Amino acid sequence: MLVSIDEAGRFTRGDGISVVCGLSIPHQEAGRCRRELLRISKDWPRRDDELKAAELQTHHLVTLVDVLYRHDSLLHAVALDVSGHPAGVIAQHQALQAEGITRNLTDDHYPSLREALWELRRKLEGMPEQLYVQCVAMHQLLWTIVEEVPFYFSQRRPKDLGKFEWFVDAKDPRRITSQEEWWRTVIGPMGESRSRREGFITGTGKEFNYRYFDRAFASEGELWHPDLPRERVQGFDVNKLITQRVAFMDSKSELFIQVTDVLTGFMRRALRSRTVDCDTLSALGKLMIKAARGRKLQTVRLICLDQKAHDVAEYLGPRLRAIASQGRVMLKPEKTRRR
Repeated sequence: MLVSIDEAGRFTRGDGISVVCGLSIPHQEAGRCRRELLRISKDWPRRDDELKAAELQTHHLVTLVDVLYRHDSLLHAVALDVSGHPAGVIAQHQALQAEGITRNLTDDHYPSLREALWELRRKLEGMPEQLYVQCVAMHQLLWTIVEEVPFYFSQRRPKDLGKFEWFVDAKDPRRITSQEEWWRTVIGPMGESRSRREGFITGTGKEFNYRYFDRAFASEGELWHPDLPRERVQGFDVNKLITQRVAFMDSKSELFIQVTDVLTGFMRRALRSRTVDCDTLSALGKLMIKAARGRKLQTVRLICLDQKAHDVAEYLGPRLRAIASQGRVMLKPEKTRRR
């Protein structure tokens, strides 16, 4: 699976809704999809030779989505509005996350492990609020992709789950940014820690084929608890799945990152603009999975760093429902399942 990641917005107060998106394309479809995208976008407007959402219109988006849809691509989106958080909430969330990294360390742990975890904590504590919020959204996006893509494709294209490659838009191709360093050093441990609290959704029926995914990423080891005996557990290797095959690339050199930029830009436009046309909402929803969250079927994942429940802005409700109405179902219809 080839996954491209991009974001839109500054993740700051006063900037409205910010969005991170991931576009997943099966490797077997990537070559044909790339050639078709190059052909249909040959005469489209560009900025500095790149496809950008700001330069395109809705009919460009619809055409783009039609190509991606035919090549079994999936879009995932996570959005949040920093302005909707009371003062101090983000700083408190950041402090709690940092404290949690070292909470259960004791003198019984190896000195090298203690120092490594304290170094992670210091990096997190020193991270600017803007970057911290962006990393939280990115972590939620990765979690959603890793949970839903295997579930969805295990019923449809199980062979494509044997390899994951991650392409991320590099904000400064000349150096490793703090965001990239965070991805390489923290995303894996955060994912492993979260998986202890929240198990991934997996299918257990005969229509779910995880053989290729398990062959590539299954792992077994001892799980340490601060107050319980160690236990032997089976799962999958988060580092192998996410951090070992990630490339931070200049978007000029990677078409799928440009395409993800277009989708992310239109998604942000759909969630924050005063008006938005129905064709944009329908096109975005066509690439997304509608999953049950609470009592509603949703596609876009809205998050908040405050533990209190917050009402969604009145104008957002109809838009989110319009996107979800076009979403794909997670379970493959019975009449088309493999026998």
